[in-house]
Amino acid sequence: MSEKEVNTISHLLEVEQKATELTSQAQLDADKKIAQAKAQADSQFKSEYEKIVAECEQNYAQRTASLDDKNQEEISSYKKRISESALDVKAFNSFLDSVLAK
Repeated sequence: MSEKEVNTISHLLEVEQKATELTSQAQLDADKKIAQAKAQADSQFKSEYEKIVAECEQNYAQRTASLDDKNQEEISSYKKRISESALDVKAFNSFLDSVLAK
């Protein structure tokens, strides 16, 4: 081979080596950008998720407290109605006689 051909091949090999280095560096830069974007997206997701969870827990606590209050009111109302009802001993005894006599 002539010196010119050898120089041309050497030059092409150098260009190929530089292209390989540029490609490797571009891949590293892309990987860094992807990792950074993923970390940012994960952080944002976690923040929004925790916000939604906190809101749901607050709604749950309010709803259960409301239902507990309503339940206590109904129980109190029932107890009051029972305690205020008049006892009809004669009717109760008559009922028992009719049931037990059978």
